[in-house]
Amino acid sequence: MLSPIHVIIPILNEERVIQENLQYLKLLNSICPILFVDGNSIDGSEQILKKNNFEVIKSHSKGRGEQLSFGAVNANNQCEILLFLHIDTRLPDNFSELIVNALKEHAWGRFDIKLNSNRLVFKVIQFHMNLRSKITSIVTGDQSIYVKKEIFLKYADEMKNHPLMEDVYLSKVLKKHYGRAKIINQPVTTSVRCWLQRGVIQTIIRMWVYRLLYFIGVSPKKLYQLYYN
Repeated sequence: MLSPIHVIIPILNEERVIQENLQYLKLLNSICPILFVDGNSIDGSEQILKKNNFEVIKSHSKGRGEQLSFGAVNANNQCEILLFLHIDTRLPDNFSELIVNALKEHAWGRFDIKLNSNRLVFKVIQFHMNLRSKITSIVTGDQSIYVKKEIFLKYADEMKNHPLMEDVYLSKVLKKHYGRAKIINQPVTTSVRCWLQRGVIQTIIRMWVYRLLYFIGVSPKKLYQLYYN
């Protein structure tokens, strides 16, 4: 029986992380179909995935908004639920049941997050991420957004204009039209690598600066150029 959930994973030059998580990805793919959306990687990401019989498509351009939109449009027609997952995030064992039950009375939601480090600073970060999202119902991609497919497709075209801040945009429109996110308290576990790459304090400041710029009206495309240049 086909799962009602289609997992969409955007990737860009993630060869190493794919290798590290290959067995988990195979297990996940046996539970729910996974569609990898490649933002035109120049490493071996696509080749590794195809060699291991995963479904991979290439988006028309870089940027997570485009990738999520393209993935949703190409998701299995028999799947009624989309789950947007980061390549370095792992779901709780019973995630499928949790999502299906959550969407019986809600249109969308997210998981609490647990960072894969025992350092105190990351315990503080994960606590504040979950608390802030609970208060505002603005969700980060790390928290694994799930949504009814028919609802997400209403905003798929506008998502293409959000190469950055796609999670904030999606949270805002879903909250406005369908109410607050349903929170699943059993957490997903995600990597701290983005904080380690740039430094914890620098990463936090950078994230908040870009969020502030977005909220005062700077375009996501301009923010994307600033972020990656």
